[in-house]
Amino acid sequence: MENEMVDLSYTNLENQDKKSNCEENSKKYRIQKTLEILPRKPGVYIFRDSKGKVIYIGKAKNIANRVRSYFQSKGAFIQRVYYFVDEVDTIDYIVTDNEVEALVLENNLVKRNRPKYNIELKDDKSYPYIAITYNDKYPRVFMTRNRNLKDARYFGPYTNVKSIKKTIDVLRKLFQIRDCKKSKPGKGSKSPCLNYHIGLCSAPCINDVSPEEYKSNIKYVELFLKGKDKSIIDSLTLEMEEYAKKEEFEKAARVKEKIDAINRLYQEQKISLGGENTWDVIALSKEEELAVVNLMTYKDGELFFINNFTVRNPGHLTEEEILSEFIRKYYLDINNVPSTIYIPIEIEDMDLISHWLSQEKGKKIEIKVPKIGEKKKIMEMAIRNSRLYLEKRKFEKNMGYGKAYRDLNRLKEILGLEKVPRRIECYDISNLKESFPVGSMVVFVDAAPYKEGYRHFKIKTVEGQDDCKMIGEVLARRIKYLEESKIDIEDSFYVKPDLIVVDGGKGQFNTAYTILGEKGFSDIEVISIAKKEEVIFTPKHREGIRLNLDDPSLRIIVKIRDEAHRFAVEYHRKMRGEYMVKSFLDEIKGIGEKKKRYIFERFKTMEELCSASIKDLADVKGLSYKDAVNIYESIHK
Repeated sequence: MENEMVDLSYTNLENQDKKSNCEENSKKYRIQKTLEILPRKPGVYIFRDSKGKVIYIGKAKNIANRVRSYFQSKGAFIQRVYYFVDEVDTIDYIVTDNEVEALVLENNLVKRNRPKYNIELKDDKSYPYIAITYNDKYPRVFMTRNRNLKDARYFGPYTNVKSIKKTIDVLRKLFQIRDCKKSKPGKGSKSPCLNYHIGLCSAPCINDVSPEEYKSNIKYVELFLKGKDKSIIDSLTLEMEEYAKKEEFEKAARVKEKIDAINRLYQEQKISLGGENTWDVIALSKEEELAVVNLMTYKDGELFFINNFTVRNPGHLTEEEILSEFIRKYYLDINNVPSTIYIPIEIEDMDLISHWLSQEKGKKIEIKVPKIGEKKKIMEMAIRNSRLYLEKRKFEKNMGYGKAYRDLNRLKEILGLEKVPRRIECYDISNLKESFPVGSMVVFVDAAPYKEGYRHFKIKTVEGQDDCKMIGEVLARRIKYLEESKIDIEDSFYVKPDLIVVDGGKGQFNTAYTILGEKGFSDIEVISIAKKEEVIFTPKHREGIRLNLDDPSLRIIVKIRDEAHRFAVEYHRKMRGEYMVKSFLDEIKGIGEKKKRYIFERFKTMEELCSASIKDLADVKGLSYKDAVNIYESIHK
């Protein structure tokens, strides 16, 4: 019997080998036939793996010649090895009328599909940008460090966060731009928010301004961010003169106030924003497994900004190709591109990219290689910086990516995780008996808080005080976004975590573990940590295990758990405070919805309201002295 089993096993292996060989021969035959029919025209080619997933996208002047170069026979002289070719199962292509169209199409497809073998850029620093959501009916203007927002255009990067926030505040006030965060304007109610009543918003939420008029104001904001303040002033001056001719002097005076404010703001922010006299210097250093790009931005002759980027997947690309892809990827969504970009070496499609950028940005943009003089010396400095940064990255890699990486790697070993948890999300529930239940989600990336990723939840479906069910609701709502698979990382929900931490014991762990499995996300690892006892529950320790929480790596878990608790409690207090203030004010004669809104803008909690004097209350916009006395007496009865 034992021999029969061996023979059967051998036969099965033999059959599997035959099947595998047949499949491999079939793939080779299919690719060979595809290579024979490729068009000799410009366009884009797309490589897919056996599962149909896009793994590489490229453009070509001649699709046939370019794609065939990846599949040269082993006897041919090959200068480069494309290590991903063995993964290619099918080849698609799209023919375009010219190279510019091919370049635009390639950029759009790469952005949409994010193939794993196209280059990826990782910023050394996370500088802020100003984003404008042009595809919204009523666009938003806001500061962000995330350059992956869907359909947004960017201005920046900037180094002075305080001055940029001030710039946005002034521009919003001048041009009546909304500051609500959703794609549709408004806070959910049918009435405009306080900003409208105090003259800071044109209230698109109640259609008080047409989309055309609103977008013309957005155009002014864009011109200012591009440093074209003179164009704004000229346009506003014409508008002011038209009002004066019609003897509409109040409107003319308001436009004059805008002109003065624009002049003041530009003088204050000229260094931060930069004008037309701006140029970039790009340098590159590359080794087999690593490449870095050094970017220096000069404004009015002074070094304003310097950043380094690590390039992933550089092995199969030449320096020329990396520079070409970097320029296209980096400048694609930035709308204040400098007029001149200096690079260290000639690249094949330099004129093509210049032409494309000029078309995209609506101005002439040149790409040059400095040969002599000051620009040549600056380029040499940039190249030295890129080499130094490359050495630094190599050293960090050899040493284990620094302390944070070592702690996370040790955390992986202690908890028995499958991979290093670079992105960790932690969830907590906060309520007072059955009142105002809320949940929190906090995010740590590389062991540091990523506060833009934090989110709050109002519990909607759970009645009573059941923390496990509440955790279940919160996780189900969070995972829903991963199921949609959108490339819109404005919302932290669209990024898959490596590890989920739940504040709680065995019950909370089991709930989270079950939901992840049911939703098809069992590849996301999950643990829970109970307060006070500080016992950790994992798939390998279902009954819990007490670990040495003085270990720096395990302190990461404690830190994120405490942060999630703080964030949840803070939101719970805010909700409770809002309810208490509003409920209290409902009992006072003469205080309607409008006055309640003004009061709540000034006093966030019941404690703040109770400590207010009559004078403090009378100073609130919209309240009379009689209102202030009524509120004060009601509080102190």
